[in-house]
Amino acid sequence: MLEKGTGPWRGMLETIGAWRDDWQIPNCDPVTYLDRHGVLDDKTLVVHGVQFDDRTLLRLAEIGATLVTCPRSNHWVGVGYPPIERFYKSGVHVAVGTDSLASVGDLNLFSELKTMRWLAPNLSASKILESATLIGARALGLGDELGSLAPGKRAQMIAVDVPSQVDDVEEFLMSGIAPSQIQWVE
Repeated sequence: MLEKGTGPWRGMLETIGAWRDDWQIPNCDPVTYLDRHGVLDDKTLVVHGVQFDDRTLLRLAEIGATLVTCPRSNHWVGVGYPPIERFYKSGVHVAVGTDSLASVGDLNLFSELKTMRWLAPNLSASKILESATLIGARALGLGDELGSLAPGKRAQMIAVDVPSQVDDVEEFLMSGIAPSQIQWVE
């Protein structure tokens, strides 16, 4: 709608009587639009971003914004799978979300990691785990308190039941961990 003034959003606005013929179409993508208005900064969380082009991803990286990807939700709502490897290649900070129970069957972050691994088989497991922990904490302004095990940080830890034949624990965590495999550590 921002690029051409067309599409489903316009139709919805016309249906409810909220469309204005005097509105000036900005002729740009959403990130450019918000950037022009000074809305984006290094505290901005951009959720989904499935259809961003490389130029848009680069601009988000330059700004220092964080792109929160929710791959299972994106597929369920029909916008396609996110280009996970392209997100990382662009340099944008990537965090992981589950969206909501309206678009996924559970809020298991490990299920999102499994989908990310499937979509980005060449990406290191450690990079994906960093997105699920430290990058997410930083994006929420909690990087000094959460997101990694370090002196002075708060920690709520879980123990994951890892079979004895597993050689690469980080890669195992990308395989989809069921709740029955997890225990809270007190």
